[in-house]
Amino acid sequence: MQEGLLQLIRLQDVDLELRELEKVRDHYPGEISARAQEISDARSGLEELENTLEELARQQRQIERELGDAQVSLKEHEERFSVVATNKEYDALQMEIEACKSGISERESRILDIIENTERISEQIAGEKEGVEEVCTEQQVRIDELQSKLATLQQEVDAVTARREVVSKDIDARVLHLYDRRRRGNGLSVAGVRKGACGSCFRELPAQQKSDVRRSERMNTCESCGAILVWDDNSN
Repeated sequence: MQEGLLQLIRLQDVDLELRELEKVRDHYPGEISARAQEISDARSGLEELENTLEELARQQRQIERELGDAQVSLKEHEERFSVVATNKEYDALQMEIEACKSGISERESRILDIIENTERISEQIAGEKEGVEEVCTEQQVRIDELQSKLATLQQEVDAVTARREVVSKDIDARVLHLYDRRRRGNGLSVAGVRKGACGSCFRELPAQQKSDVRRSERMNTCESCGAILVWDDNSN
């Protein structure tokens, strides 16, 4: 029993090492995801501006076509003055011409507004593009670095996991089951006796229990923290 309990201490050392590696490893995916989101957000903002620019260009082309049609219509109306026969026809034609001119003026104003917005957004894109590329490059470099570290860490985790299997294979199944159950509960399963106390919670052990732990004829657990108690060369 004594050798099996000492083996538990070695197993716990491996598990503590494994836990620290897994903590670091499990942190990396979240950071990678956050940095990838920064890249996505930066590109999305720039893409939105570029889409706005394309929409303004589309609107300008449409209004320019409408303006051309309106100008043709105005010319046709003005040419009809030569064939107007009555004052009523003249007044009606004059109203149509004014409507054409108003439509032309409105479209010209809209085109000017679009040109101003296009220039403003183009300048904004030019100013942000360099910054966006800088952010994307910086974040991607860090992502590549983290992914490389993640792969290396996984190799370390695999190596320590293999060591765990070697250490645990010679431990009695019942003892190992109790250890694993307690390890899942609070992360600490085994404690050596130090100066007559539990090496985990430092509770003074009753004299009879210290004697039982020293003999190692059966498994003893701390009544305070539940750790499996082991007497080793450092116990006294």
